[in-house]
Amino acid sequence: MLTLMVILQVFLGLILVGLILLQKGKGAEMGVAFGTGAADTLFGPTGAMSFLAKITWGLAFVFMLNSIGISYIIYKSNTSSITTSIPTTTTQTNKTANVPVNPETKPITK
Repeated sequence: MLTLMVILQVFLGLILVGLILLQKGKGAEMGVAFGTGAADTLFGPTGAMSFLAKITWGLAFVFMLNSIGISYIIYKSNTSSITTSIPTTTTQTNKTANVPVNPETKPITK
């Protein structure tokens, strides 16, 4: 199930990138807006959403739901913490100077 969701996530991501690159930006008419009488399209209302924009919003919603689903599946499958895999070592320290004591050398005394 997780593998299928990850493959779907990659597929959705590639489609979203393609759809976003196909769309025209808000400032696309800026070069022709000044001096040609098309300034009302630049500063006025943008109108209804295009078909590509509706598809992009829908796929983005599915992408986010899939991301949440993947996170939930991974969270539920991990029952142990990452700190349980770290080996614990105890070091003996010199109580007076808080310096690790090497058992092969003798401590310096004054």
